[in-house]
Amino acid sequence: MSVSRHQVLGAYRNLLKTQKQTFKGDWAALAAAREKTYTEFNLKRNETDEAKIKEQLHLAEQVASLLRHNLAQAVQVEGKKDLYTLKLSEEHELGDNETLRQASKLRRLKNQQAAAAGGQPSTGGGCGSPSCCSGH
Repeated sequence: MSVSRHQVLGAYRNLLKTQKQTFKGDWAALAAAREKTYTEFNLKRNETDEAKIKEQLHLAEQVASLLRHNLAQAVQVEGKKDLYTLKLSEEHELGDNETLRQASKLRRLKNQQAAAAGGQPSTGGGCGSPSCCSGH
């Protein structure tokens, strides 16, 4: 099935709608997100390879989903210099951080094994992912 102009415009509108909800009240973030979306769609405006178009549509869906489910806006509490509140919606994923706990346990175990063998313990933090924030 060929990709229609209607599908591409639908993906574009979906991203703009999601950005409007996600960045509500943060005009700078909203303007930057809209500009990036416009630029990316405009760069690929003349693409004719259907596989590449489908790939880009899938990417647009993923970005919209990420914005909708995983990005929360922090808003400074009025009158409190260092206090912020998160603006969450029903759509936000509120996991139990089990993957972070497992990575932390694994990192502690590796550190214990390294210490027992006379090696250097890992100084990484966060999630323990080698591509993210652990120090290897």
